[in-house]
Amino acid sequence: MSLNPFANVVNLQELRLKSTAGLTLTSDLMALKELKYLKHLSLTSIKDLNKLNIDVIADLGNLESLDLGECTDFPNSFGSGILTKLEKLEKLRLEKGQGTCYTFEILEAVKNMPKLEQLELVNFDIKSGFDKALGACTNIKKLLIIPTYISQSATTNHMVLGGVLRLQSTLSHFVWGVTLELLRVTELFVDQCEDPEKKEKKEKKPSGNGDSIPVLKPVPFLGELSEQAPQSTEPPQVEILPLPNLQKLLLQNLPTTRVKILKIPFHATWRQTITDTVN
Repeated sequence: MSLNPFANVVNLQELRLKSTAGLTLTSDLMALKELKYLKHLSLTSIKDLNKLNIDVIADLGNLESLDLGECTDFPNSFGSGILTKLEKLEKLRLEKGQGTCYTFEILEAVKNMPKLEQLELVNFDIKSGFDKALGACTNIKKLLIIPTYISQSATTNHMVLGGVLRLQSTLSHFVWGVTLELLRVTELFVDQCEDPEKKEKKEKKPSGNGDSIPVLKPVPFLGELSEQAPQSTEPPQVEILPLPNLQKLLLQNLPTTRVKILKIPFHATWRQTITDTVN
């Protein structure tokens, strides 16, 4: 597929390209430079998007919403050289920021975009320091985060929780996507650590009631919960936090925020948006 014909549709205001199988473009993005009136751009399943001259996006000064996928190989200048040029941008969705993705540089740009109020990070690796970087983005009012949960899930959850709680005075909507795969792995881990008597009692309970996630200690504000998580024999540096307790912790410390913890299979993560889940 080529984008070149779009150069002739100069009054276009919305362009969304997506395919479940992924799209391969035979052209770069230069044709988009002619779309001066474009307000909404979504390119979420374009293979090798980083090689298609994405710098041209910086010239789309009227953009109000931007969705981009395959962010892993974006250049380190994506934040400062492209995002910050979009002075009218109100909504930003980025998908698949893994490995060497310059997440901190992106968040550094985000915090300096005063009109940007909605941020969605889907299947992003969450690294140490993410909490402080996210916490600096006090312009963000609506936030969706779905981490990758490939490794170091306890650290990931600690960073997400710490970052969100830093936004308690500004955040109006927060959706946290937790994959069913993570819940299953955590349940298996807990089962292996429990003694046989507790295990027998647990097997009599209906499945789904024990959904928990691992969070690296110390868990912020956990001591303020009236109901403590049950004691288990997991390593002392990790807290196994039941989702109802996590929900309660978030609601207590984000009193003016609409909070939703979303349980989804990995294959459905790409379809989740703040609009679908909270509004």
